[in-house]
Parts: sequence; structure tokens; C-alpha cells
Amino acid sequence: MALVKTLYRPNSAAEAAALLTRTDEKLAALAGGSSLIAALEARTRRDLDGLVDLSRAGLHRIEVEVDAVRAGAMVTLSQLLEHDLLGSLADGILPRAAAGEGPVNLRNVATLGGVVATGEPDSELYAALLALDAQVVLHDGSREHTLRLAEMDAVDALITAVRIPTAGARAGLARIARTPADRPIVAAVAVRSAGGERVALCGAAARPMLLDAALNPPDDFKGSAAYRLAMLDIVVQRARAEMD
Repeated sequence: MALVKTLYRPNSAAEAAALLTRTDEKLAALAGGSSLIAALEARTRRDLDGLVDLSRAGLHRIEVEVDAVRAGAMVTLSQLLEHDLLGSLADGILPRAAAGEGPVNLRNVATLGGVVATGEPDSELYAALLALDAQVVLHDGSREHTLRLAEMDAVDALITAVRIPTAGARAGLARIARTPADRPIVAAVAVRSAGGERVALCGAAARPMLLDAALNPPDDFKGSAAYRLAMLDIVVQRARAEMD
């Protein structure tokens, strides 16, 4: 934390978004801090002048809409697991996926907005949101706009919420990991609804992606690119089988 000069605590999403558009300082949004604080302490982030603390910006609410649930960006993964509607949606796929993000002490602080913003390649929760065709609500400092998660290439505005459709659906999740407690080497989340089937993959590219996108798996200590490609076929079959 000593590496940043300023800490802002805005009282609204609009104020926070406006701060992040400033050009005189390099600022980053601070949500749960599970990734950003670790990066600051490890000195892997040296480009920041300050942080915009979102704890007072009114982004903690979960609101049930006509055809979706709007979950604020500051909703923690533990809150997600405990919410009655989100917890039961599509065969309980969100709690299953969120459990793979890490242990309970991490889930108590890590936020939904943070999961979307970081887009880690092995995030099963990000993959589940893709498969559910979730939308991301962004604030650019002047207004809010909504974008499908599958269409979001980069985060260029403040994430204020995630809208998750509540239409009836079946879902399946399959993963391959070194141990059951580890984050996956590869994983697949499949969702089937009246609108058709969507399958999202982890470990296939720089961030989770839909099955019809170009595969570019990493080649690292967890597994070679060839191994990941072979295992992706298997987890896709297993995830689909869970829905039958």
C-alpha cells in the first residue's frame, strides 16, 4: 500500500467512475482487494498513483428484476453462494463455480466485479457467467451502459453490476485439476435453456471463453497446450452429460 500516494472513497458509482477517467493520476478501482492488494504488496504493480475505494459507492446490492438478477460489483462471492435465487439458478451452477475460486476466507472478500475485471484464465465463475449469457453494467463517468460479457474484450470503464438471466435452464460443470482443492487446469461449464446451449471453457485462452471461439491454451507447468486441448474435449462431454 505504501506504493500509492492517494486513496479516494467516493460516495457513488458516478463519482467513482469520474475519478477513474482522470488523466493526471493513474488510478485503479479497489473492490475486495484480493488480487490488487496482493499485487501491490508483491511490488508487481508499480504503475499506480492511487486507488479508488468502492466500499461506499453503493454497489453491494442484489436486486431481482423481471428476467434477471442484478448483482452489484461489490457483492462478494460468499453473498453469491448464499443468495436464494442465484444459489438455485440453473442447477446451482453459480455456487459450484464460485467455490472453485478459492477458500472461504477469499470468497468472503473477493467480489463479483473483481472476477469480471480480472478475467483470470482458470476462473470457473467467469465461465459460468459466460455460459449463462450474463451482461456487465459499466459506468464511463457520465452514464451507465450494458454489454454482454461475451462481447467485452477489455474493461474500459467502472463495472457497477452484473445482470444474470433467470430463465429456466439446466447446467453442468466438469473440471480437471491437480487436486480437488486446486483451481482447474481446464474446465467447462454448459448451460441449456429455451434459447439453446452455451458452453464456456477455462484453461483454453488468456481468459475464459465460449466454445466457438478460437482456442489458444497456455503451455505451462500445469499442462502442455496439447494436453489441455485433449482434456477440453473430455470436460465438454462431461459438462453436457450432467444436463441429460
